[in-house]
Amino acid sequence: MADETLTADTLAELRAEVQQLRAQLDNLRLHAAPTMRARLRCPACANARLAHAKQVLDRGDGDARKVMALSQPSWWSDKLVGELEAFACTKCGLVEWYVKDPGGLREVKGQIAILDGETPESGPYR
Repeated sequence: MADETLTADTLAELRAEVQQLRAQLDNLRLHAAPTMRARLRCPACANARLAHAKQVLDRGDGDARKVMALSQPSWWSDKLVGELEAFACTKCGLVEWYVKDPGGLREVKGQIAILDGETPESGPYR
């Protein structure tokens, strides 16, 4: 049987590999989606029975129901910005809201501000 003692170089390589694996694991944890939409399970109570509202409605004028969205930029247009959908846990009641088309989100003066957390000095919060 060959000598299985670790040399200083081998030990240093193993430590570097473990450190790299820990960094990869931390990155995966950071980007893992602990959401109802991604896991089909409540992140608060682990319940798997969820309600999914593909379209969230609000009271409109009279009996008409309006689709909820982040914004409706003008009163003369029916165009919505950020139409909403929701997931709700049937056990604990936790609700997660999502925009159906996040690619369509844009700034709407007085209604929607796009904040950039990557460069905090450029946003309204410092």
